Amino acid sequence: MIMRAFRKLASLHPVALFGAGSGFMVIAGILMMAHIATIVEVRDISVPIVGQLPQLERKLDILEEQAELAELHSATRLGSQQEKVEMYALPKETDMSRLIATFEVIRDVLVRDGVATSMSDIQISEPTEAEDGAIVRTVSTEFIAHEDGVRTILLLVRLAGLLTVGDVLSDQEVALLVDRVEQENPSGIVALEQFLSADLLSYAENSKAYEQQLKRSFSSTGFMNAFENVLRTSLLREVKILLSSDLGQVLKGYKLWPMQIMAVEEINFLPGNAPKWYTIGLKLQVFTHES
Repeated sequence: MIMRAFRKLASLHPVALFGAGSGFMVIAGILMMAHIATIVEVRDISVPIVGQLPQLERKLDILEEQAELAELHSATRLGSQQEKVEMYALPKETDMSRLIATFEVIRDVLVRDGVATSMSDIQISEPTEAEDGAIVRTVSTEFIAHEDGVRTILLLVRLAGLLTVGDVLSDQEVALLVDRVEQENPSGIVALEQFLSADLLSYAENSKAYEQQLKRSFSSTGFMNAFENVLRTSLLREVKILLSSDLGQVLKGYKLWPMQIMAVEEINFLPGNAPKWYTIGLKLQVFTHES
């Protein structure tokens, strides 16, 4: 069979043999060029990807680590805060001695600082149930205080029950910071979460450390400007001054912070016997979830 094929090829005209050989060479060339093009394409695509793999792997590791830290931090924070809420901010039963002691300490410090002269007896009502199921007691008292003392008293009432930095900031202020983080460094959300969940009293005592820790996660001016603006214009500025003062330290020393959740039901102002002095009557609602 093979010899017959060779004899058949030999019987062909030389021109025909040359044409057939040329055709085979062209086909081989086309196949070789296609093979080369495939190799080049694979090289151009795969080599850059392979070169980026270590960087991509490192980035993936960082993101996974950030996610794990966020989950762990969130679980720890929620557990710790829940304990504080149930023990201090919204207890099952109002600790009458602790509640009265809180007001007496506020009175003593304000009198010592010369911004109050007296506080009346504290009247506490019997508990009633609110529409949302919470148990409410009314606490009534009266201070004679300078306007600076009045400002401190009202600020403390406003802070009653708040535990963290994020509790003090408004929804709009928190949304602004989150928006800047998402635009500039999404992985920095963990650092922001840690800042917002920081204990309020601890932050007031060492605010610079907490603020610098957050700032280290950002290098652009956009977030820095927004953050500084929030620190300057929010309630957080007054909170730092108040809780880092002697009054904040006394409340901490007597374990009277955090305070139980309160809301103002009624405030009455009467002019005092001297300029900028007032008699301020307070009727406050104190909340528990007694069962």
